[in-house]
Amino acid sequence: MKMKKLGAMEMSVGTIVTIVLLMAVLVLGLVMVRQIFGTATKSVNIIDDQVTNEINNLFGDSGDTLVVSLGNQNTAEVKQGTENFGIPIGFSPMDPAAWGTGKQNCKYSVTAADQPTYCINQGWARVNDDIKTGSEDVSFDQIKGPNGYALIKIDVPETVSPCLQRFNVVVSCEDYNDETTSTYFDIEVIKKGLF
Repeated sequence: MKMKKLGAMEMSVGTIVTIVLLMAVLVLGLVMVRQIFGTATKSVNIIDDQVTNEINNLFGDSGDTLVVSLGNQNTAEVKQGTENFGIPIGFSPMDPAAWGTGKQNCKYSVTAADQPTYCINQGWARVNDDIKTGSEDVSFDQIKGPNGYALIKIDVPETVSPCLQRFNVVVSCEDYNDETTSTYFDIEVIKKGLF
């Protein structure tokens, strides 16, 4: 009789250890999946040296005077319900004097493009209101040497269904009409998941 109880006790301890180990592996697997898929699109919170260096590299690679730091396709995947998603831009005028003595002559404007297939016509009617850093005649956050840097922050409401929205960025400098330039970036709204 004692042998049967001892065998039953060993079996239950072994089962508990197995369950604990399987749960630990499951949790580690979920954390790893979250990290892999969480880095698909990176929101920028501040303009630091790393961001400015990345933008400066884009100036050299593209030869453009206005760049968006989102990779080759200028597209960010943003989950529904994301607040303050940061998109860094950089501007390097052909004539550095365009900034002016107070460094406030050049400003940027951001507007949502209006096409039938974009989010603005598929339930995200107040897109321009969700540009949190301002949308018209906004000063650059930092000016270092000949380059200016800004961080555009956008809220994506949770009620927006998955879609694509293009945003146009225009930079103009007071008294320097030949410095006016434009570019764009896209936000692809994706479903909010568990992670």
